[in-house]
Amino acid sequence: MRYLLPLSILILAGATGELSAATFGKCKFNTETMAFAGSPGEQASCLLRKVKILGNVDATPAQLPSNLAGFIGQPVTISKPKLRQALSGQGLTEAGLGGSLDAPLSRGNTNNPQAPMARYFVIHDTSSPNFGNVAQFPADIDTSNQVNRLDGFKSPSNAKAHIFLNRRGEIYVGHDFGVPWRATKLEQQIGTLSRGMFLHIENVQPRRKHPSQPDGNAPTPGFSTTQYDRLALLYLMASMRAQTGLVIDQGLSDGHDDPQNFSLEDFDAALGRLLASVS
Repeated sequence: MRYLLPLSILILAGATGELSAATFGKCKFNTETMAFAGSPGEQASCLLRKVKILGNVDATPAQLPSNLAGFIGQPVTISKPKLRQALSGQGLTEAGLGGSLDAPLSRGNTNNPQAPMARYFVIHDTSSPNFGNVAQFPADIDTSNQVNRLDGFKSPSNAKAHIFLNRRGEIYVGHDFGVPWRATKLEQQIGTLSRGMFLHIENVQPRRKHPSQPDGNAPTPGFSTTQYDRLALLYLMASMRAQTGLVIDQGLSDGHDDPQNFSLEDFDAALGRLLASVS
């Protein structure tokens, strides 16, 4: 499994002695402000640049689709009772979606009470299972047990991400969104003060061998409709706990190529459907 610099960081938005103020990455994360450069929308546009095969990232900022453009960085006005009613109707629980809507998100510097609350929602893919040299993916990757089993990601205390989401929409919660966690090279470069600023979502995506990389080929489309719908729900849940629309990251390149074949338009459409259903 790989961990890039934030793929799709949806903005949810103290320093330590290990660093003076500095900037990191192409989107210029500042260790004094604990944010990337620009407004929430500008940050999202930089972070959501398309990730291509072998870790190549578009040079130009992404154009935010309408639902995200109107949501990122804005107060969240969705009613908790209405969202809870919607969750109950689908047989879902808050604990199974990253934690209670009444609980705060993690804070930077490993939950230092003086540090800002988490600002970024990071989308990854698992780059597994790997089908090797097969000519094409099996037709049932969105439903098969082989692809969608979550057992291998489970750990009582050391899961590699907050959430693991398979193509059937099933979720394993590795850590509540209130638990500070790091899962990218960017965070490792910044140091402990970044721990808690990012929420990490791993999406199950199989791979095939590429001439230049053992797991360089991803399916098209990259993710299932059910996966986008559940991802939008996780994003809304986290944003409600932050009380503002988080920034999404999908474009800080550190040589990895996930999430590959992520459709910003499909994610935006899923968010639009969700917002309409709970407004």
